[in-house]
Amino acid sequence: MRHLDSDALAALIAVADFGSFTAAAEHLGKTQAAVSMSVARLEERLGKKLFERGHRRVTATITGDCLISYARKIRAIEAEALEAVADRVTDSRVRLGMPDDFMGSFGEALLHRFSPQNRALYIDLTCDFSRKLRLMMDSGELDVAVVTQGPDDPADAVFRYERQVWCTGPNGDPEREDVLRLALFSDECSARPRVFATLERANRPWRLAHTSSHLSGIHLAVASGNMLTVLPESAVPAGWRCLGEEDGLPRLPALPLVLLVSRSERLAARRVAAFLRREFARPDEPDALGEGWMPAADRRPALRTGSDKAGL
Repeated sequence: MRHLDSDALAALIAVADFGSFTAAAEHLGKTQAAVSMSVARLEERLGKKLFERGHRRVTATITGDCLISYARKIRAIEAEALEAVADRVTDSRVRLGMPDDFMGSFGEALLHRFSPQNRALYIDLTCDFSRKLRLMMDSGELDVAVVTQGPDDPADAVFRYERQVWCTGPNGDPEREDVLRLALFSDECSARPRVFATLERANRPWRLAHTSSHLSGIHLAVASGNMLTVLPESAVPAGWRCLGEEDGLPRLPALPLVLLVSRSERLAARRVAAFLRREFARPDEPDALGEGWMPAADRRPALRTGSDKAGL
């Protein structure tokens, strides 16, 4: 009877993902020899080479790429079958991470549209900055995470471009001040340097008047004083004023979001990721003008000089 061994397919996928037999072995909790033997047996059975062994990296052959594609499908179906018959609470838990300012849009959709249709699943939500969420994904503490695009993320990894807008409370007019008073997230926020850079390019004086690590702190500061902030369009509170070029403020770059999914192949995590893609995918940058998101990161050291000049 001919069949493909599931463990051998797992080894094949791991080598392809990590580009190394050593790294694949560490990921699988096996010895390098065991992983190499699994792949070698597959190659012997098929009579074809699956990987080209380079000095620094292992790359899949055409045959290898073909089999890896099927291997992923087979492993996913296997995981789905096992999860369908399992009766364990841990199988239904999805550890999801996202920045605080997307709770109102993504979190609400999950609560009101996803959860009622997936009552067997429950979401363990963590809100933090993108840099911390990436570390948590790398360490296996999260199953799915929504983060801002990083320098190592390819352009096609972006699943949504979120408009960023200048906004303030209903009764304030901070845009009329000679020096803008800003209430922004703390310096762990990857969007903050882009805000500074945009103001510097527009020659608009500013100073940082308040920082907070949570969205509620930003809301409180803006509501209590004549301050201006920048938020994703979906996170602007009802009744607040959204400002733009007609108010003398420069256009902001769109915020590119990447959806990270763990390699666990768990059905529950894939369901959450699929829902987020289906509900929120917007892969085209809205009204893209001026400089994009990534180039600003290359100028980050210069931004600190601008921040000092602006009155920090």
